[in-house]
Amino acid sequence: IFFVDDGILHIMDVPEFGEIEHASSTQIQGNPVAMMLNEDKLIVISVVSNWNIEQDDPLQDVMKFWNGDWYGWRTSTLTKFTIFNISDSSTPLLDRELYLEGYYLTAREVSGTVRAVTHTWMNIPDLRTWLTYPDDYYYEDYSEEQRRNMREIAAQNSIQHNKRLMENISLKDILPQVHERIDGDIVTHHLSGDDCSDFATPEGALNRGYTSIFTIDLNSDVLSFEADHIVGNWPLVYSSKDTLIITENAWDWWWYWGHDDILESTNIHTFDISDPGETTYSGSGRVDGTILDQFSISEHEGVVRVATTTGQWARWWMQNPEPMENHVITLSHSLDIETGESSLMELGRVDGIAYNETIWSARFLDDRAYIVTFENMDPLWTIDLSDPTSPTIMGELEVPGVSTYIHPLSDDAILTIGLGPADEETGLGLDWGHTRLSLFDVSNFSDPQLAQTLSLSPVENPEEGWFWAWSEATWEHKAFQYWEPKNMLAVPMNTYRFSSHYDDDGRYHYEYEWVSKLMIINVTEQSLEIYGEVDHSQFYQTDENHWWYSYNIRRSIFMGDYIYAISHAGVTVTQLDTLEEVDMVQLVTFDNIESDVPSEETENESEDSASDPGR
Repeated sequence: IFFVDDGILHIMDVPEFGEIEHASSTQIQGNPVAMMLNEDKLIVISVVSNWNIEQDDPLQDVMKFWNGDWYGWRTSTLTKFTIFNISDSSTPLLDRELYLEGYYLTAREVSGTVRAVTHTWMNIPDLRTWLTYPDDYYYEDYSEEQRRNMREIAAQNSIQHNKRLMENISLKDILPQVHERIDGDIVTHHLSGDDCSDFATPEGALNRGYTSIFTIDLNSDVLSFEADHIVGNWPLVYSSKDTLIITENAWDWWWYWGHDDILESTNIHTFDISDPGETTYSGSGRVDGTILDQFSISEHEGVVRVATTTGQWARWWMQNPEPMENHVITLSHSLDIETGESSLMELGRVDGIAYNETIWSARFLDDRAYIVTFENMDPLWTIDLSDPTSPTIMGELEVPGVSTYIHPLSDDAILTIGLGPADEETGLGLDWGHTRLSLFDVSNFSDPQLAQTLSLSPVENPEEGWFWAWSEATWEHKAFQYWEPKNMLAVPMNTYRFSSHYDDDGRYHYEYEWVSKLMIINVTEQSLEIYGEVDHSQFYQTDENHWWYSYNIRRSIFMGDYIYAISHAGVTVTQLDTLEEVDMVQLVTFDNIESDVPSEETENESEDSASDPGR
């Protein structure tokens, strides 16, 4: 088991199902956010902010620049790949350290090839991102013609200044780069070429952010990578086996606000990743509306499907803005005969889904789509995509509360997690402290039915002073652990309360109680039933530094007849038949760990030294 938490990589061995042994804990630079495993190589991905880089770190030299009056940074954030050889889990060896300029979004690994997607704003020395006005500008009335003329002149001056600057700058100065730490030094791997062949810029793009796709071969002794870049806004990323899709808003709030004629739309960019070592741009398109998350994006048999919302940003300055509306749109690649370029063209669409409501969750499954919208109550919409040129609404079911994640059980049933209603009698509104599971019968796709709901709470009597309970699974699907072989679901739940009392000697006591449990639920296509729970609250109560840490159970793993619950302070092993804890390890914290990590080179030197008495 590999677990990253609070800047530490924990490795735990599982000799047999039902057992666990702590193997090692290693400090990771930055904030660890993801891991990938390829045979004996473990890749830990962390986000490193520029203010966390030590003064004597050579990264400072390659990331900083002098702007004439002050120091600047090429970018504020790095995505770090720390690659370990874990053939000996008790002593992970540092194999390679890579730094990608940009904030981490997601990554995929296939046969030793990693595709990492980052987004960043590159800072260019002396680039003017502001207007410089004459002193008397501020003494003019806002509506005066003279003031407007001054503003236009200042804008033109900045534009001309930036044009002159960009004429004398190379592509490598403004592109996100890859840096590698080798023997304590930093080596920068510049992109070859200066022809912008690996760029895509949406029509009308005004943003200077870069979304970059780095394709890196981890099996090569010499670093080998390629990079593709999209100029645009903060993106969403979806990946299937052969296709990578990146979507980003085609507008910015600062020029959308107050303009009636600017369309609320989303750019869609597709890449062919069927070749493990290549990432090939395959086309772009645009749809109206805004996309919620990666589950609102899909690719199936060459057709791209998206669920969007229009009107959700409420153009309040307009007298009669168009009402909020949701859509499902299908697109396919089409070749432009004149240019020879491929683009995404709309195949079909269905509009009018839930006026004045927004999408809270979506899921595409083969030729079906499930959409959950919400205003005061949660309608579940079923949509037929078997004919991509004519998506069709098949059914609608109003359910109190809202679902934030949809999990398919079969063609006949789906399971969701979300929030219960604020008012149980009317079913209206949301209670943010009410986590609820919902089971839907979709065997008749035109008439979906609610089979059962199940409210979850980590305490028996929530009304007894406990604050609202929550589950990470309502916003992070990785915390939602469904195990089909046993038809069981594991969901972490947390709550807390403050309490006080006088003891027998009249002394006043003030206490803070924390509860973190893993709720285990039996799931069939017809019913939901709480089976049991795993309690990690004891870790909080026994740590004198508990005020500084969150002991939420973060993840869980079903192994055979056991379930492993993982939190900041430890890992417990519970036998599912008896719900008895059969094993446990406590984990070290950031303050109690050594920071030095041996590399493969230093490990080999140590072995040579031990075997050679002359050294």
